[in-house]
Amino acid sequence: MDATVEDGLAGVLAVELDAGESVLAASGAIVDHTGGVRVERAREGALRSVANAARQREVTPVKVTATEAATARFAPRHHGEVAACGLDEGTVSVARDAFLAAPAGVRVGAGSIGNAPTRGMGLFLTQLTGDGGAAYVAGRGRVERVALAEGESRVVAAANVVAFEDRVGVTVERVSAMEDAASVGRFHGPGAVWLSTRRRE
Repeated sequence: MDATVEDGLAGVLAVELDAGESVLAASGAIVDHTGGVRVERAREGALRSVANAARQREVTPVKVTATEAATARFAPRHHGEVAACGLDEGTVSVARDAFLAAPAGVRVGAGSIGNAPTRGMGLFLTQLTGDGGAAYVAGRGRVERVALAEGESRVVAAANVVAFEDRVGVTVERVSAMEDAASVGRFHGPGAVWLSTRRRE
């Protein structure tokens, strides 16, 4: 699998596949392809359905397999930039609607932080685990990678979180005691956090 992120905020990922190669992708993310591909529900490597945790069927991963040499293009449902998250450090947690694509060997699961299921103060997550390579995520606006050193922290509005490495410590809290106050993620290094310059709706 050879993947190229197209420049700018167009949010397009082009993946070249040899016959028999596969890529995992968010359902509905494929834009077009040349050559032959087969699209099926991802069973092997999916720890459990992302849709079960987030109640959002459109992010359930699918497996796209080339039946002959093919190039497939993927894009998120929203306007924004695509970024690569390295999987050399273990698991990367991705905001529910930010997952775009990953190599076929990556294990995909679901989770959450904070009390997202009960009171809405938290994040539903797609968790990606691999032994190297990169997963691709998309955020609204520009996507920035912030590297946090040991002891360094950053507070990010929950609606702007795209992804973070599992070695990063994280808590979710409200910015005030008001019931409808926006929630934020407090991230503690070492590790990387990806954030978007525009908020999720």
